[in-house]
Amino acid sequence: MKNENRQEIKNESNIEESIGWILRIGVAIAVIIMFVGVLLFFINQNTGYGETIPVNLTLLIKGLEELKAGAWIMIGIFILILTPTIRVFASIFAFLIVKDYLYTAITGLVFCILLFAAFIGLKG
Repeated sequence: MKNENRQEIKNESNIEESIGWILRIGVAIAVIIMFVGVLLFFINQNTGYGETIPVNLTLLIKGLEELKAGAWIMIGIFILILTPTIRVFASIFAFLIVKDYLYTAITGLVFCILLFAAFIGLKG
């Protein structure tokens, strides 16, 4: 019985560590991308756009290809915002693995609310 409890604790610890790595990697990628954007801004002395920077993902990806500083910074911010959402998604599976169905349901609901809010934001 003790070995089973130790194994469960070890599994939960591994899951928490994996989820922590998702956050660290997401933040690191976002910071690197934003840093590239800031460098491009200092090199070009502008964002690559006029008064406003587009928030349309297609235009931002095109801006990345064209090395527009504003696009790089916006994509970095987008990844920074997306990182906790990915963490919530990963937590659903983490709770499923440890068979904690109440928290699986709660986390699933939180994930649905995040998706709904993102959808409203995109359409708004």
